[in-house]
Amino acid sequence: MTKNFLSLLFLLLFSFGIINAQKKAITHNDYDLWKIVDKTKISNKGKLIVSEIITRTERGDGYLQVYNTKNKKTERFFNGSKSAISHDEKFVIFLKKVKYQTQRLEKKNKVKKEDRKKEVLYIYDAENNVIYDSITRVKSFKLPKKNSDYLVIEKFKNPKDSIKGDSLPAWKNNYALVYHLNSKQRDTLFNIKDFVVSEEGNTLYYTKKHEKKKKKAKGVYAFNTVTKANTIIDTTRYDYKKLAVNKQGNQLAFIADRDSTKTDSVPYKLYLYKDNSLKILADNEAAVFGKGQTLSGTKKLFFSENLKRLYFYTKVKSIHEKDTTLLDDEIPQVDVWNWQDEITQPRQKVNKKDLEEDNRMYVYHINENRIVNLQDDSIDEVELYDKYMKTYATGVDYSPYAIETWKMPWERDIYAINLETGEKKLVLKKVQTRMDISEDGNYGIYFDISTNDWISINLNTLAKHNMTQSIPANFHDVENDVPAPASAYGSGGFNKNGNLLLYSQYDIWEVSLDGKNQPKNITKNGKKNKIKFATMRLGENPWLATYVDGKLLIKGFNEKNKATGVYLLNDNGKLKEKIKPDSYLIMDFKKALEADVLTFTKQNFNIFEDVHVTTNDFKSHAKITNVNPHEKDFKWGTAELVSWNAYDGTKLEGIVYKPEDFDASKKYPMITYFYERNAERLHNHYSPRPSASTVDKTYLVSNDYIVFVPDIVYKTGQPGDDAYNCIVSGVEMMEKTGYIDSNLMAIQGQSWGGYQVAYLITKTNKFKAAMAGAPVSNMTSAYGGIRWGSGLSRMFQYEKTQSRIGTDLWDGFDLYVKNSPLFHLPNVETPLLIMHNDNDGAVPYYQGIELFMGMRRLKKPVWMLVYNNEAHNLRKMKNKQDLSIRMMQFFDHYLKDAPAPIWMTKGVPRSEKGVNLGYELDKS
Repeated sequence: MTKNFLSLLFLLLFSFGIINAQKKAITHNDYDLWKIVDKTKISNKGKLIVSEIITRTERGDGYLQVYNTKNKKTERFFNGSKSAISHDEKFVIFLKKVKYQTQRLEKKNKVKKEDRKKEVLYIYDAENNVIYDSITRVKSFKLPKKNSDYLVIEKFKNPKDSIKGDSLPAWKNNYALVYHLNSKQRDTLFNIKDFVVSEEGNTLYYTKKHEKKKKKAKGVYAFNTVTKANTIIDTTRYDYKKLAVNKQGNQLAFIADRDSTKTDSVPYKLYLYKDNSLKILADNEAAVFGKGQTLSGTKKLFFSENLKRLYFYTKVKSIHEKDTTLLDDEIPQVDVWNWQDEITQPRQKVNKKDLEEDNRMYVYHINENRIVNLQDDSIDEVELYDKYMKTYATGVDYSPYAIETWKMPWERDIYAINLETGEKKLVLKKVQTRMDISEDGNYGIYFDISTNDWISINLNTLAKHNMTQSIPANFHDVENDVPAPASAYGSGGFNKNGNLLLYSQYDIWEVSLDGKNQPKNITKNGKKNKIKFATMRLGENPWLATYVDGKLLIKGFNEKNKATGVYLLNDNGKLKEKIKPDSYLIMDFKKALEADVLTFTKQNFNIFEDVHVTTNDFKSHAKITNVNPHEKDFKWGTAELVSWNAYDGTKLEGIVYKPEDFDASKKYPMITYFYERNAERLHNHYSPRPSASTVDKTYLVSNDYIVFVPDIVYKTGQPGDDAYNCIVSGVEMMEKTGYIDSNLMAIQGQSWGGYQVAYLITKTNKFKAAMAGAPVSNMTSAYGGIRWGSGLSRMFQYEKTQSRIGTDLWDGFDLYVKNSPLFHLPNVETPLLIMHNDNDGAVPYYQGIELFMGMRRLKKPVWMLVYNNEAHNLRKMKNKQDLSIRMMQFFDHYLKDAPAPIWMTKGVPRSEKGVNLGYELDKS
């Protein structure tokens, strides 16, 4: 018996070894194999689920998958994308992209854009499981949201077409087809410029291109898709734009340009087309808006959900005019910085498009023929979710505190603006929070960061009610470790009884806005079981919590094992577990609008996030995609949760990633990656991909590295030492396991993690190599720098947020110096690879230069990769591929004794840039 058991055990181990030996290690050439689910859509009644699958690197082809929940059948369409499902669930319309290799060849051969192959539109008949029709050379299409009779297809001009019937030959311009789904009939609209379709109606509105000035529209028209009647709405103006239609399709608004000379002080007019009649709104601008404003020609128009309102914008007239007598080379080019500017010059530059006009919002009450101003000079922005707002909008005024951008969150005054009258009420003064308006329109809701409570305000009486003061639970982030006030855990929307659902650290509490009902913990045992509960809002109304079979849908994140569960709460308060939180991260929930059909993804480190569906209230669920079946052919790994005590006694968690054929008797090289807290990502799946800035955990374990990801917690004023306290203590814990080679360890981080890499190598020589992406090296110079992506001064980061110094440069000068790697570079003995790109919008590029030049001056081994016109994290796939190769060549050299590449040993001269990549290994 024992002999047979040993023989069987040997056979199993032998077989396991053969299977693993047959698996391939991931290489940089394999990235293009992996695909992702880009989008998933569910038809209104849940019959059809459409998933768009693309190649992650975009260097390959994908497919469109249609899953039928009734017959459980799946259809795939090569390179299908940009899909739409008809409201009656009969058809799926999609575009078939041109093959990737065809596109690449056309670019390589420099084929003109107009001569390149174009996308083909396909109409799939889901009832009969056949391709119903196809149309070539399609630019775009629009399908009405709730009308299944037709769609509008915009086609590229085609010299081979022989279509006649317009003042210009059809091939000279793009044109549109009105395609009737039931009959396949097509109506052609020539020279089309812009068009809009309504959600429900049968009328299509469009403009035509001007014969000579193609960027202008020569008229606006209506086409009835039932009667085929084509109506001229207006052709008397110079240009038409900003078409907007209500959901029923019986009202159109647009802006028309009066003439081509631009000498008129009122260049634009706002029109409303209703009941076959065209009407100018606010014809006398001075009387309606005052002499200082005129209609905006750049902001969009939109109708309210209840069809009673049309929203539009004016702009404040400039008091200055350009001196046209001067040549361009006679006008000085200068940015004038003024210390009293509310918005600094860099922010003005970044937001140039938005700031070109000083806009004001208005509403036109259609049935009453009345215009109301919603935004006077004191309101910086109007927060309007009109689809569900009934009485008030929120107005925000930042101006009294606008200069003080070093505070975070920014201070503001908040007003309630009456949509009927335009009257505004000051609701909150000098607060650092936002205010939402309740679904019924009667209350303002906000989180008071001074008391960590949720407050409701009756917007009619301005009476306040503290909704959480009597609740024995924390509603603010208790793990907050930045010098700014803690944020709230959030809101779960309104339940079907009209009560608000609020999140404490673990549970969901039902509260009434008027305080008449006592708060109630509806999940009860979240704190006891360490499960963080949250509702989902999957419907059209973002305020309302989602129900399945009349029961409240809830997800729960188990803090102990980092897994997600799914629950349903009935009206009697019983919480039933539908999917146990065991070993998966479950997310990306979607729901059919008119049925209890839901999709979601399930993943862990070993299992890709394929789409699953449930049609029976989570009694069961099934996987309906299989996006990356080839993963089984590659060496993967495992993810394990570990814990230890930092040097100061703080209990910490982290993740260890091991090769799947891990052998505890062996010694492995280890790379430690970090960025604040990551333990909650234990079950995240990481498909191999070219790196935007960080190491690829899956690539590393596939190539026999151990990866350690420790959590980091902070105290104010010592971010560098806090990193040392948490990271190095965790690394020492890993060394004690016995399977880490202490002589072959490295660290890597990006941005804030890059800063910590740079700091750590000034404090310890434990690591054989280090890689820092976009690191701050000198906090004294970075403090006064600019985040060029937003134009904001970086001061707020140090005083209030991530950098955690907690004071300004002058009061805390010693802290800025102490925490700056630059001032401690003589201590460094670790070879360092830096990436810092010359268009970094978050951390100024010169921070990387200061670090590189300092180490070079001290004759310490350092390299820096500067990707041209690239952002904080790489965006271009060619550069991601390059970084992945160089970063692993760097680590393989120091941790696996591989030969160093030429770019490390001899460099790449600028004269050979783009010709000699320096990848070759220097075996000399």
